[in-house]
Amino acid sequence: MESVGAYFQANPAAFTLLAISLVVLILYFILSKLVKLAVIVLLVILLGGGAYLFKDPASMPDKIKKSVKTFKSGSEVIGDKLSRFWQDTKEIGGQVTKFPGEINKMLNSSKDEAGK
Repeated sequence: MESVGAYFQANPAAFTLLAISLVVLILYFILSKLVKLAVIVLLVILLGGGAYLFKDPASMPDKIKKSVKTFKSGSEVIGDKLSRFWQDTKEIGGQVTKFPGEINKMLNSSKDEAGK
């Protein structure tokens, strides 16, 4: 075991290559499982959608239009809320920048009153 450590100390490039190859190997196994999971989920979604289409094919375009309208209205609501949030954040930021000056004025006025 000491000879392996001595070899890697004498050849740091070999140690670097070993470390990189181990990291790549670990990432490969992790990502391959994620890709398999994604393919299985996609297959289940397609099978579910196909069964739903096979069950009632005539009303599918209407259902798709309804889903698209629901998605658009939901995205508009989320956009409005985010824009209001952004405006409120700007207002609060403006108030926060004024706050230290107001505190300094209060402290100065209290020092003046204490000195009288």
